[in-house]
Amino acid sequence: MKTTLLTVAVGALLAPVVLAQERDPTSELYTDPSSNITFNTWSPSPFVTIGLALPPNALETDVDEFVGLITCSDPAGWCGVSLGGGMVNNLLVLAYPSPSNPDKILTSLRWASDYGPPIEPFNGDAKLAQIASTVNSTHYQVLFRCEKCLGEWRHGEEQQGGSFPSSGGFLLFGWCHASSSPFGEAECADKAEVSQHDTQGLFGATVTNFTLATSAEEYASWAGKANGGAADDECPA
Repeated sequence: MKTTLLTVAVGALLAPVVLAQERDPTSELYTDPSSNITFNTWSPSPFVTIGLALPPNALETDVDEFVGLITCSDPAGWCGVSLGGGMVNNLLVLAYPSPSNPDKILTSLRWASDYGPPIEPFNGDAKLAQIASTVNSTHYQVLFRCEKCLGEWRHGEEQQGGSFPSSGGFLLFGWCHASSSPFGEAECADKAEVSQHDTQGLFGATVTNFTLATSAEEYASWAGKANGGAADDECPA
């Protein structure tokens, strides 16, 4: 399965260390000017901001997708997000600038069965597609739709799994940042290799009405902006 490389959340939990955990760091509403999508955002670190927009019924039933945002305050490094908290057996999202075109952000879904670099592309039903990305001298930002990324995941032949239910009203994220650039076949998001992150942590986010689209039509409009991702044409078939 082709994915794009969202390193921002994956690296948050590369090492078996005790991580600081913060419940509900200050959240802010942010409307992206290019897409008009409104996110509830959390900045658990000076390096990472995570944004979330959910379907309007996400507190009533466990929805299986969301529209997300990752901002990484390091124009040369990578960032990662873990959906579910810890790195192991949770769906990971990675993001970093393309080595040949720094104005393009590559993203990927990854999986880690133990504490080490997440070398496995996620092998399951989840799918990530980019909506927009921006890069400047201080940070980069990527907006994306993540389908089959909430609820339960199953990875690979052994069907390793985890879950990230929305109806409980509380979501646990992991995050990480690394100042080093991905290497190896870094032009292909699913094949890029990464070194250990420099900073990482966990935080809990309370799902409120600010996190939800106002209607099914509004969410469908936001999700429909996903274009398949910037990196798909860089990876050999």
